[in-house]
Amino acid sequence: VSAERGIFRVRARAVVLAMGCRERPRGALDICGTRPAGVYTAGTAQRLVNIDGLLPGREVVILGSGDIGLIMARRLTLEGAHVACVAELMPYSGGLKRNIVQCLDDSGIPLKLSHTVVDVEGERRVKAVTIARVDDRLQPIPGTEVRYPCDTLLLSVGLLPENELSRQAGVRINPVTRGAFVNDQLMTSVPGVFACGNVLHVHDLVDYVSEESAHAGACAARYVQEAAGLAAGEKDLPGAATELPIEATGGVRYTVPSFVSPGRMADTMKLRFRVGAVYQDRYVSVYVGDRRVSHRRKPVMAPGEMQEVTLRRADLADARPGDTVRVLLEDE
Repeated sequence: VSAERGIFRVRARAVVLAMGCRERPRGALDICGTRPAGVYTAGTAQRLVNIDGLLPGREVVILGSGDIGLIMARRLTLEGAHVACVAELMPYSGGLKRNIVQCLDDSGIPLKLSHTVVDVEGERRVKAVTIARVDDRLQPIPGTEVRYPCDTLLLSVGLLPENELSRQAGVRINPVTRGAFVNDQLMTSVPGVFACGNVLHVHDLVDYVSEESAHAGACAARYVQEAAGLAAGEKDLPGAATELPIEATGGVRYTVPSFVSPGRMADTMKLRFRVGAVYQDRYVSVYVGDRRVSHRRKPVMAPGEMQEVTLRRADLADARPGDTVRVLLEDE
């Protein structure tokens, strides 16, 4: 659809999915109370302040410590609002460490880990919210409730890759990332369909999105060229090289990509991943079959910060069909 041509159809040899992600809404949360005005997602509040020049409220509580929520805590403070606290359900923050320091610590805003909102008061407008500590099963602990008078509740409770179109196209979706399974060319399970950016998995830095997008575009262009060569009888089928599955285990939640073709990959490849908890003084190890090809110490790793390890083509040269590339954390 375009303003110049209206609705029209394009037949493509390759497609790059780059639909981004959306915020998880309040309806996805188990929060008791009424549905008054003053409850916003952090992204909506960001648009109101930065683009529309409007202040959502004066007394603010933020649920969730994602990066957008942390940034909005600082932004609202600079605009004259008072942010009472940031409550986080998990025992660790979902945002970058630098955002915690610059957006909360520097402004004296408390971060309450293992806390959640259990009640929202107000008829027409939010009047107060109640926050309680949660146990190991993430259930509120009776007797730990604290009431915060406020007129605004911001929700920074996660981003969801926008993959409805991908599912309609038959793309296989990773249940952990909610994005597509891709190989080292960023091609999905549907030949000729590639994915990159936040529709593939939620990133922490836009630099990674830009780098990934450039790679997806280059791979899609190469796929079209190879398909043309195949039609002329010059090349093998694009993507037909043997793929090794990449398994995330031992504290690693997921990896991107999920498959790698030693015969097609470049000399080196960045394998990005996230961990499932906060880890200190652990080693990130990569095994090809039973052979360890990488072993690097990481002082600190947290779920909110993406990690990466470099795979070398030479390390995969001896891989046999049926081998698995495993990425895991080890004590030594």
